[in-house]
Amino acid sequence: MLKTTTRTLAKILKTDYATDVAFSGVCTDTRKPMQGTLFVALSGENFDGADFADKAVAMGAVAVVSTRKTQTDIPTLIVKNTEVALQQIARWHLNNRQPKVVAITGSNGKTTTKNMLANVLNLVAPTLKTQGNLNNHLGVPMSLLALESQHRYAVIEIGANHLGEIAKLREIVCPAVAVVVNTLDAHIGEFGGFDNLVKAKGEIYSPDSQNIVNTTTGFKGDISFGNGGNIFADNIVNTHFDLHIFDEKIAVTLQLLGRHNIDNALAASACAYALGVNIETIKQGLESTKAEKGRLNIVQNATFTIIDDTYNASPSSSKYALEVLNGFVGEKVAVLGQMAELGNESDAYHQQVGDFAKSLNINHLYSYQSDYGVQNFDNADELLAMLKRHANATILFKGSRVAKLEQIIARLCV
Repeated sequence: MLKTTTRTLAKILKTDYATDVAFSGVCTDTRKPMQGTLFVALSGENFDGADFADKAVAMGAVAVVSTRKTQTDIPTLIVKNTEVALQQIARWHLNNRQPKVVAITGSNGKTTTKNMLANVLNLVAPTLKTQGNLNNHLGVPMSLLALESQHRYAVIEIGANHLGEIAKLREIVCPAVAVVVNTLDAHIGEFGGFDNLVKAKGEIYSPDSQNIVNTTTGFKGDISFGNGGNIFADNIVNTHFDLHIFDEKIAVTLQLLGRHNIDNALAASACAYALGVNIETIKQGLESTKAEKGRLNIVQNATFTIIDDTYNASPSSSKYALEVLNGFVGEKVAVLGQMAELGNESDAYHQQVGDFAKSLNINHLYSYQSDYGVQNFDNADELLAMLKRHANATILFKGSRVAKLEQIIARLCV
């Protein structure tokens, strides 16, 4: 956590201050407790954070960074751009703490790779990791501001939806190790095509970092993982495999579902190796990693086995999830919600996933408010009525956030 004074802050931001006040922590959301913190008044298209300064004071803030004067009695530091100011504060705090930073991006698997690597590194020394999905131009600085003096490592997830965004965030985090987990089709519509997507992901690499590359991506780097790479898996049975790191080998069994999570484990292993972690510790960290809610985690109740993969969806991750379901025994049901941010090819991608699902040994395929070429339900009550006919089945729910399939799961489990 950042602990400093408005005097020091004024030097960081190259602005003036009236009163020297100490603060602990930075907050941007007046809905959260802010006792003793600095309030950075971020603004957007439809709001000006300075309008909420009085509420921040009521919640306990002791200083404000804003683009204009506020109607408060606490010190206010005026800057041209509060988003830039937040990033400058985070970079200053990072420079003071000086952990070794690993920056992770990719189309799919960023969060799982982050969790695996953080579990490995925590066995070596205290490690900070990105909380939740705070991986954008605001989330990354907020993650860095959580650094404490004991943190020797920081595992930072970086996301993007346009060119140049990752490059800017890389300059803030200054990674010692950088990895692109994969380059697939997630958010492809936001980038304007696959070539731009690949270019954007590659912005995470620089001559100043050890660059970890997936052999399927075409990037050149210092350490490679995947088929033909320095770090690879063989003797794969479900999620049990032999992990090879250069000339060393060890057996690993993941707690996570899906063959694709072995690829994520290889990415995490490569990053850990780059930081000097031994193979036994890497194994221990990988095997301790559990699925997060909404990311292929199992929800058991008296009637169904539910595979909850509702956090997000792309064509590739949807196929991974369907393959996981296909490996279960007994009656299998898939419920597919909308895949967002696919651009002009959205309809074709949905049809492609629908066709893939039909090629598998899945008993029943349903969609919810989307068109996969399977039986569709626009009404949640009607979908629930159908699902309740499948007692003792394994049911996969897969869709982007906009589909809100977690709400269907909650009602089904009542």
